Amino acid sequence: MSSFRIAILGAGPIGSTLGSKWTKAGHNVAFGVKDPASERAQRLREESSASVFIGSPAESLAKGDIVLLATPGHTVEELVRTHAQLLDHKLIIDATNQLTKGKTAAEGKWSAQEPLNSLATLQTYAPHAQIYRAFNSYAWEAFADPIYQGIQADLFYCGPEGDTQTIIEQLIGEISLHPVWLGGLDQIEVVDNILRLWATLALFQDKGRNNIAFKVLHR
Repeated sequence: MSSFRIAILGAGPIGSTLGSKWTKAGHNVAFGVKDPASERAQRLREESSASVFIGSPAESLAKGDIVLLATPGHTVEELVRTHAQLLDHKLIIDATNQLTKGKTAAEGKWSAQEPLNSLATLQTYAPHAQIYRAFNSYAWEAFADPIYQGIQADLFYCGPEGDTQTIIEQLIGEISLHPVWLGGLDQIEVVDNILRLWATLALFQDKGRNNIAFKVLHR
């Protein structure tokens, strides 16, 4: 397996969970956070391997060829606009959702902008980037433990075919999820609808954030 330099923008549960697994898989991980001196950043330092870098978004992006966007959705446009030059020409994974944090689950209905993804923003400010939509359709608990009664959960994603797709599938596999490609970026709404289905079951029907994931069955 190849080793990569990965910049993770955001140090919340999703970014930190994926970053921890990718570090254990042998990748060089750099977290970019708004305030590297914050309590959350300090806690991440305590929980992370000594090899993990934690600094500003610009410092993180300078250390990564692959970028995971794992910040709250409302912060994405400013973040991408500010660091456009550092993001362009990189492989970017959009794991963000344009949701009001906590409100969707608390009210039992969607509290979201449309679209859920940040594709238009990324294409505007980083037109030469290779963009994928992945890791947005489950809560972080599924990434921490993706095995359900002995069955490996599927992770649905979209983005361009080719060498970068092979990289994405390796990274998904290293989280112990099975990658399922739904097509190019023209299928991004299909990927986003997986989140809508997941939330309907896990949140709106109270089946539990850590209890629901999906599997494609073949015969």
